[in-house]
Amino acid sequence: MMRRPLFPVSVWPPMIDALTLVLAAFVLLMLVGILAQRGLLERLRERDRELVRLKDDKARIERRLRALAPGVVEVEEGKVILQGEVLFDSGSDQLTLAGRDFIGQLAGPLAQLLAAEPDQMVLIGGHTDDRPIHTDRFPSNWELSTARAVAVAQALAGGGVDPRRLVASGFGAFHPRAANRDDDSRRQNRRIEVLLVPIRAVSSR
Repeated sequence: MMRRPLFPVSVWPPMIDALTLVLAAFVLLMLVGILAQRGLLERLRERDRELVRLKDDKARIERRLRALAPGVVEVEEGKVILQGEVLFDSGSDQLTLAGRDFIGQLAGPLAQLLAAEPDQMVLIGGHTDDRPIHTDRFPSNWELSTARAVAVAQALAGGGVDPRRLVASGFGAFHPRAANRDDDSRRQNRRIEVLLVPIRAVSSR
């Protein structure tokens, strides 16, 4: 009696096809992994290049800011710092004659700096010490610091700086340079800061 074969149809071709598909899928996954790794490395390299560009931009801008009024103003972390007593009388947002002259001298070089930095604009920040003010005109230090920043912005615009490249903001007493312990530290905190910021950071243009 003739014995029937266990598998009447050969199973080897389908098995080989299945193994081929598994191998192809494995190779495909390996290729996808390699490409993804290369993409990640390229993104990391691009991020490093962007950081280098940002550091170079910051260094260039700081050099230009220092050249605006050498020996007269402080430059700290890319900010030009003007002491309040140089610009305003106590409790006032009106520029003194000396303050107006100083801002007028600053306007020309600042306008040139902006021409060289078309993607930047000037943020003018007003700051006070922690001694509260409460008058009809200035209910708090916020209003005083904002009014002083606006006064400086208007003086710069009057001196030739494009007003579309200016923004004024008041910070009140909330961002001191030094602890408000004595008259000297409070003097440091009564200030106007002028710094360049990317236009896209403060405007939708």
